[in-house]
Amino acid sequence: MGGSQSHSSPKDVEHGRVRQNPQKIYGLSRLMNAKADHNRTVAIKGWDKHDENMKNTQLLKGLYKTLDPTMMKVTEDVRGEIQLSFKYDFKRSLLLVKVIKCRDLRMRDLRTKMPDPYVRLILMPDEEGMEPKKTAVTRGDSEPRFDEIFAFPLDELELMSLKMIVDVLDDDITGQDDNLGQVIIDLNSFNFKENPTHTAWYMLARETDFTVAGDLEITLAYQLPTSLWVTVHRASRLPPRSDGKPADVFVKMNIPGTKTFFQTHVKKQTLDPEWEESFEFEVAKEEFGMRQVIFHAIDEDKDSGNESLGQVVINLADFDPDQGLYGSYKLADLVVSVSCRKAGAYGKMRMVEGIPIK
Repeated sequence: MGGSQSHSSPKDVEHGRVRQNPQKIYGLSRLMNAKADHNRTVAIKGWDKHDENMKNTQLLKGLYKTLDPTMMKVTEDVRGEIQLSFKYDFKRSLLLVKVIKCRDLRMRDLRTKMPDPYVRLILMPDEEGMEPKKTAVTRGDSEPRFDEIFAFPLDELELMSLKMIVDVLDDDITGQDDNLGQVIIDLNSFNFKENPTHTAWYMLARETDFTVAGDLEITLAYQLPTSLWVTVHRASRLPPRSDGKPADVFVKMNIPGTKTFFQTHVKKQTLDPEWEESFEFEVAKEEFGMRQVIFHAIDEDKDSGNESLGQVVINLADFDPDQGLYGSYKLADLVVSVSCRKAGAYGKMRMVEGIPIK
């Protein structure tokens, strides 16, 4: 980012914080001057009652959902859970994954036709080029039982940097299998030396878009009594469109549970847009523990529809209003889920009694 780096300790990074670099933060005087400019920005309006109710429900569930449904691709609802068991064989350096069963999967269509599900396991990043592992297809069953075990040759150290992508797919004779839901599991969340086997139910979420890339540079500063100033500096390394052309990029901002939306101007034909635009949210310090700021980078396309370029979510519970915050954050497909560190998965996980892998 041309020398724009945040000063953060390893502990801060681990807890998702990026500490302020005083030399890089714009002073409050500049932010106050920006107040006159931010009136020119577009406040997104038009949420009907249904969308407001949906937004509040999503907040209560603790999920980072869509910032504005009109800007996102329309996808079918995802429901259901999958039960998985993990074990590491230290002698043979093998990760053993048992796909046990699924329950309450989404039906195939409005006629309530039962799906033909199977499960696919993929390691990410996969530097060894391992082929995806797949279970057999279970025909016409929304609660299939698989009881299949798969082995992945992995050194113990490799577990620290890998994720397991678990897709539940609906087999289609045309070859266009439908994704019924996905779970992403951080393998480094398991302590196989203390607990040899980890078994749990994982709630399925919408398929994650791993083509999302790039960084978003932002600043947060707080001024009493209730002014949270947000500055969007720039984005970098954004992916081009499918036709290879640069995007027309803008950023939308929202604090779920409030009705205030802002967006930057659109920067045309660039993969490294710069804005330097500031916006003021009204948030009391007492609300920080239950609030997040969502930044949503979007490629404007008036012909075929806007496309999401990824999101950044800042938990205000981690924000120090006296220090402020400055940092460059990786864009990710966070609309579908949020990382649960204790669970080791993206999405909700419910532990059950251990089931040994035989």
